[in-house]
Amino acid sequence: MAKTKFTERDIQRLYDRASSSTFFMKLDAILGRSTEKSLYRKKAISLLHLTPNSTILEIACGIGYNFEIVQSYLHGKGHYVAIDISPRSLAVANGKIKSNGWTNMELINTSISRYNPKCKFDAILCTYALTIIPDYKTAINKMHDLLKPEGRFAIIGMKLSRKYPYKIFNSLLYRLSLPAGIDYKRKVIPYLVSKFKIDYYESIFMDYCYILSGTKK
Repeated sequence: MAKTKFTERDIQRLYDRASSSTFFMKLDAILGRSTEKSLYRKKAISLLHLTPNSTILEIACGIGYNFEIVQSYLHGKGHYVAIDISPRSLAVANGKIKSNGWTNMELINTSISRYNPKCKFDAILCTYALTIIPDYKTAINKMHDLLKPEGRFAIIGMKLSRKYPYKIFNSLLYRLSLPAGIDYKRKVIPYLVSKFKIDYYESIFMDYCYILSGTKK
């Protein structure tokens, strides 16, 4: 029987392995996620209204798929903090930073639940992670706490489709995704709505994903 309850340690091990898996990366690219050219990522990041002076926190940055897009707004300035619990993923991400000469970035090997900086951020970004992070409500609470009063957040989330015929495959997708630590049945959107003022929502990828953005209430 597939494991259905995952700890942070479990997720770390999964994504340590995935960070060096060619098969996983190719599959991810087919889903429109893994490339820096992803239109979904570009749209989500555009909603943060970044400037060269922005301070931005990226939660669960992985191997750095969003770095290039974010840096196109920062132009190597501002302060860009990216956190992830997978040290192997961060090692790959650090290679991207060095090869591009970005000096405004800070990588931290931690989870959002254990991250306690002294500063708050103009923008917070989280892509494809809130259905994976074990305690997603704590993650969302921390996002709220770390965002400046006038700041913006943006996420790309995963969910089960409500569109026909794609919703026919919901049960199969749910079962296949559980071993990867993905829980499509979480009530992520209602909890986000309870904490933030949402001003943008878009269903994407056959309604299996969405882009959502807003500010503090």
